[in-house]
Amino acid sequence: MTSSHCPALPSLRSPFPTAMHRHTPAAEAGTLAWADQFGLLTDPATRRRLVGTRSARLAGRVSPRATLPGLLLNTDWQTWLFLFDDAFCDESEFGARPPAMIGLAAQVLAVMETGQVPPTDTGPVGAFLTALVDLRGRLAALATPGQLARFTAAVTGYLLALTWEAAHREAGVPATLREYQVMRRHSGAVPTCLALIEVVNGFELPERVVWQAGLGEASAAAADATSWANDILSYPKEVRRSAHVLSLPAVLAREYGISAVQALREAAALYDERIRAYQELEAPLLAEGNPLVNLYLADLRAWIAGNLAWSYETGRYGLGIAA
Repeated sequence: MTSSHCPALPSLRSPFPTAMHRHTPAAEAGTLAWADQFGLLTDPATRRRLVGTRSARLAGRVSPRATLPGLLLNTDWQTWLFLFDDAFCDESEFGARPPAMIGLAAQVLAVMETGQVPPTDTGPVGAFLTALVDLRGRLAALATPGQLARFTAAVTGYLLALTWEAAHREAGVPATLREYQVMRRHSGAVPTCLALIEVVNGFELPERVVWQAGLGEASAAAADATSWANDILSYPKEVRRSAHVLSLPAVLAREYGISAVQALREAAALYDERIRAYQELEAPLLAEGNPLVNLYLADLRAWIAGNLAWSYETGRYGLGIAA
């Protein structure tokens, strides 16, 4: 399917307000210098795409109250994810080779576990691993051991989902809707970002609160809404650039035998349902009046609304760039 055959996208909305961190411009300049420092911007096209992506603007929208070190960490993590996705995932031959993806996942996980990269790792992979060492070190300086462990677990889920995607691409076998809804939550790396909420915003939830009933479900609903919005709004880009489109509209079209137009509408309806589910899960948690939980929930709302606003601003999806 060519871009000329991409249907018009449904309009998505969030019931939550958006804000922007006041230090976002500084973070934007800083993350380009950081990517340069670690050799992640390998050519002018990669640099132009990163500039157009505006990863700092995403971080500024989803963490508008972050500490300055937290904002910079969040921005550089978004930058790492975008560049890593472009280099090794859906737009790369690498992303359709499960053995290669498994090997890469093992290297990334080794960095997360040890904070070190083997000196023999050079080239593009080595650059990403070295940059990850820097990110992990900065995270460890800001996070408690429990927060670092939760982030590492979320990264592990992300890596598992990437190998799952690679297996589907290699086999050319479509995912079922049920399977996709579970794995998409992880393949988009949103749980890794939600695991940073406490760290970048300078507070800590007690472990007993982290695992309380309802909070995990609210986080999952926020992750789903964020990921599904991305699937819908990035659909034209995926059709143009990916050899095998693995997204919610594509899965719906295959599962129900419907057109792309119908699939996008159905995906938008599922997004709306997931937003309502989040609000239902959030209400009793807010009613408890725990100030730390309320802080966390405010940042979940910032992720839902901020990611959606950024999606319409970024040049990554071609939907228009904010001034």
